[in-house]
Amino acid sequence: MYPLLSNTIAVLSAEHAAQFRLAGMFVVLVGGVLAGCIANNRLGVSERWAKIIMTAVLIFLEWLIALLIIWQIPLSRDLVWLPIIGIVMMLGITTGSATIFSLFKLDHKSRLTLILAGGLSNLGYTGGAFVCFALFGTQGLGLANIYSVLWMPTACLVFFPLLKIRELRLSGSAEKFKPIELLDPRMLPLPATIIALILNLKGIKQPDFIADFHIVDIFVYTASSLSFFAIGLRVNFSRIKNYINLYFPLAAVKFLLTPLVALALVWLLTLTGHDLTSLVKKVVIVLSACPSAVFMVTMSNVFDLDGPLASALWVATTVIFVAIVVPILFFVLA
Repeated sequence: MYPLLSNTIAVLSAEHAAQFRLAGMFVVLVGGVLAGCIANNRLGVSERWAKIIMTAVLIFLEWLIALLIIWQIPLSRDLVWLPIIGIVMMLGITTGSATIFSLFKLDHKSRLTLILAGGLSNLGYTGGAFVCFALFGTQGLGLANIYSVLWMPTACLVFFPLLKIRELRLSGSAEKFKPIELLDPRMLPLPATIIALILNLKGIKQPDFIADFHIVDIFVYTASSLSFFAIGLRVNFSRIKNYINLYFPLAAVKFLLTPLVALALVWLLTLTGHDLTSLVKKVVIVLSACPSAVFMVTMSNVFDLDGPLASALWVATTVIFVAIVVPILFFVLA
């Protein structure tokens, strides 16, 4: 399968390769979630496997993906404001989500899951990047990749240590995060991110075989397939209705508050003399209206938050995004 995938991508043009990847990711998304649903609801596979699978993905694949992607991404000064906006949005909306959802009567695990769902968005091939490609072609896809260039480093450098600190406090083993905690294999994306940034800034090139054999594609497809399957294991349609009261406030954060904050940031940059091009502004708007990230579900499962809620929130925001938000974006921006 993988040699066939690599050979197929190798003979495609840049634009066709992007289309192939996008189509492939949607097949993986739908197929993975449906397979997980069937395995749990029809074949009796326990949803406890969701945590095992996502932990394995984090330990064996996520750190490699983070290392290889961050190592090769272009850190250009020309579009420096684009990734800065992405990080400000991520951290700002997460902080706002913490404030908003602190008003809800929820247990600690569910509240943290909801905060992560509010702050972390699906900017990749199964979310915002796909819409940017559909609307603006390969140039839009490239700008979407630049926007999210610091997303993984920030997620690893900020959220992983915070979740580890919470885990340590709950276990009563320590009050402070210590360097020794980096030896936890679940924390591998953190040192991998630091190493990748060093390699990138030093100008050290990746070995040719990584591109020749499309190693990153293979890792991404494999990790995505397993992650979507694990999400499907915890998608119980009879249980999804139990969280209906949380879908609406989360949707308001994802699809109303976040785009408004993005518009405000673009306006402030314009006022300070940093006028962005029309296409860059449109890409920022699209990426500010994305559903919750798959990585949010991974962290919720791996760090013992509310895994079933995380899966339900991902499904709900993704359905709203596809059914309502994307048509509006096409009507306004196409």
